[in-house]
Amino acid sequence: MTCHMLLTKRRLLNILKMPMATRIRFIDIYSLYDDLDANIIENLLEDYDIVCLIKKFDAATGGAAGDGGNVEKKISVEEDNVESARQIIADAVKEGLISNKGRFEA
Repeated sequence: MTCHMLLTKRRLLNILKMPMATRIRFIDIYSLYDDLDANIIENLLEDYDIVCLIKKFDAATGGAAGDGGNVEKKISVEEDNVESARQIIADAVKEGLISNKGRFEA
């Protein structure tokens, strides 16, 4: 029996009925310039199983940035985790784990 014989028309229809992947929406919640603070935040959020993205922006051009210069970083999390992530970051600032130079996004 060859592999193509295993995929029947009925099985193909079952595959087509599977739910499609949903889009995951990430929300910017915090911006900062310090690389160390960004890494600490990333690790803290991962400890709580919160996926985050760190986007870098060049303050001079307002666009995506490389690794040099005055680079703003924005922490983004999935929409469902915004409140939890905000609280984790606020606690980290309060406890002195990260500096208070960053700011929460609206």
